[in-house]
Amino acid sequence: MKKIKNTEEWFKLDNASKIYPSSGTARWNAVYRVCAVMKERVDREVLQQALDVVIERFPSYNVILRRGFFWYFLQGATLKPVVTREKDYPCRKFDIMNREPLFRVMYSGNRIMAEFSHCLSDGNASTNFLNTLILKYLHLLGKKVDRGPLLHYHDAPKEEEFEDSYSRYYDPKGSKSLPENYSAYHLQGAKELKGVVNVTHGEVATDKLLELSHSAGVTLNEYIIGILAYCLYNKRKYDAVNKNSKRPISVQYSVDLRHYFPSSTLRMFSGFVNTLLKETSAKDMTFEEILQAMATESRERSKKENFQNFINSNFSLERNWIIRAVPLSIKNIIMKIAYYNQADRVSSLIVTNMGKMNVPKEFAEYIDRYELIIGPQKYNNSTMTISSFNNKTVFTFVKTIKNSYLEREFFRFLQEKGLEIFVSGNNGGRKND
Repeated sequence: MKKIKNTEEWFKLDNASKIYPSSGTARWNAVYRVCAVMKERVDREVLQQALDVVIERFPSYNVILRRGFFWYFLQGATLKPVVTREKDYPCRKFDIMNREPLFRVMYSGNRIMAEFSHCLSDGNASTNFLNTLILKYLHLLGKKVDRGPLLHYHDAPKEEEFEDSYSRYYDPKGSKSLPENYSAYHLQGAKELKGVVNVTHGEVATDKLLELSHSAGVTLNEYIIGILAYCLYNKRKYDAVNKNSKRPISVQYSVDLRHYFPSSTLRMFSGFVNTLLKETSAKDMTFEEILQAMATESRERSKKENFQNFINSNFSLERNWIIRAVPLSIKNIIMKIAYYNQADRVSSLIVTNMGKMNVPKEFAEYIDRYELIIGPQKYNNSTMTISSFNNKTVFTFVKTIKNSYLEREFFRFLQEKGLEIFVSGNNGGRKND
């Protein structure tokens, strides 16, 4: 693979990423954060030394977004990335107009954080970068840590890591059915000031959580989706009667398509599942009924053929000769409409489950836990993420409204099931470390 050196090097956005810059606004351009909470305070100078080495292993991340006549494209940044101390709210918008690189590395206290634009990658791929960075950081500190399953910082970048896997698995003869057309129920609340992001973390023991889900006969992911749908269902019952209170509840969760279609790409390659709560009677549903309904939905919608349809539908839009021929200014309008219809409008809540971190066993000596923050959505008020490491599962709620109903009821539900929960956050928008 030819190394991305500077402004002379460029490459196309992958299929799924093209919608993000076109759908961006003055307040939003799809940013997420992967974070490791270390057991000791972070040494900024050593972290910078580690980044100087590791970015050479991940050259496709140190890029800027450029505007072409027909499409946006990515171009190598001229300056090396610099580690900065966190001083803003999480997932601050990238300054694309001033050619800010689409990723940043930060530290604060004992946290090492990397933020990315979804134009570059997804959370599953980006954790490769974060963990390789931590591996080099620990080695520079003189710690003896085996590379384990990680990409090593001395390895050369591989051709397949730059692949647009959506293009690879596109089937022009396959199904291209459009998604369902509906508007989902959304939590309402007073809006925070521009730029304020409320973050709440809740830590529970993974083994206890698994016991709960297994005893209910569902997977951990299904159990969490069931609780969230139950909380939203109860909230909707007491909302004032209006158009929103009559809308269906839908919990959307992301899926790493690498589990269904073999790929080593470090770029974006994820899909999503919209689990729609189907209410079959006028009487109130119990938690058990909602859980089974959502689990059934999840299993039906997470079949490989549905993800193949997702790839085909998205890629066929890009290949449409009319779409390809119109200038970017017109494409931006089309993409904004497509994003609204396929993302926030059809989901009450967006959930990302990173699952169990696959890292060297020695990491447990130096890392307390991992956190994932999906930045505020364009239209939706709330997101939730899940990450598990060393028998600690961390739930992170992010919202741009002052309404704390969802996280409060979610954690209360788990407490009533006997789980001990350790809650932390930025205290209603006021940062603390």
